[in-house]
Amino acid sequence: MDYNATKAFINVVQSGSFTNASQKTDIPISTLSRKVTELEQQLGVQLLERSKQGVKLTCKGQVFFEQTMLGIELLEQASKTVQSNHLLEGKLRLSIPPNFSLWWDLLIDFQKAYPDIRVFCHSSDRLVDLFEDGIDVALRMQEIHTDKVVSKCITTLKTVFVASPDLFQRFDKPYTINQLFKLPIADWANVNDRQFTWNEDKEKIRYEPYYSTNDIHAILYYVRQSMGIALLPEYLVNDDLQTGRLIQLLPDEPKPIIPLFLIYAHHRYPSAIIRAYLEFCENWIMRHYQIH
Repeated sequence: MDYNATKAFINVVQSGSFTNASQKTDIPISTLSRKVTELEQQLGVQLLERSKQGVKLTCKGQVFFEQTMLGIELLEQASKTVQSNHLLEGKLRLSIPPNFSLWWDLLIDFQKAYPDIRVFCHSSDRLVDLFEDGIDVALRMQEIHTDKVVSKCITTLKTVFVASPDLFQRFDKPYTINQLFKLPIADWANVNDRQFTWNEDKEKIRYEPYYSTNDIHAILYYVRQSMGIALLPEYLVNDDLQTGRLIQLLPDEPKPIIPLFLIYAHHRYPSAIIRAYLEFCENWIMRHYQIH
């Protein structure tokens, strides 16, 4: 059996299309297509169903993929172990929310731990199509329910109400949630968001943000300038709270937590690079942030 043809087949399946596989491996599409066709001819079975939307495994292709992937991967890692001081090398294509600074430090530490892994990081708050966009792992604040992907909750983020002390030279400090929502609110919003509500026991408080944006750092800047109050992730404002630049409001008021999900394609055997990244993220979060 042709090792290179089998490896090409596995890359195409993991990437979802010949185009994405070509971008990740720097191998021309024509070469990948020829290799997979030769493999199918050698085996005497069709492994992939090809379409404009990408590729889909046939029943026999699924069996072949599951039984060969782990073997190919182990063979590659054994080769790299004796040839290099680093066990993993290749490309990792990620998607994270815009301005998500918590993950910036994580990615720097990840590449320090795995210096031979090249990282492409796509910044977007939309639900990317892992296969169409060629993304290995996406970080999102909501779970995706489909049998095509795995949504792994990596942690949850606490949130806090914050404001600049100088804001209360112009307004009375709030001591209830109703008082708080009568003050200028800075809030996260997308282009289609029209209604803003806060659930207080069984009552819904409707409010209109004084300032709204889908840039969380713009909200933080706005609050620092004493323009309003915001509900922000605790990790983002910890330094401001410690220095007194911002103060926390209504600390005993129940506030939402933000779940973080790592989303990746549903393969029986994710690649070694993806497995290393998933494990690194979980360990890094536990080591640096007691967020759970």
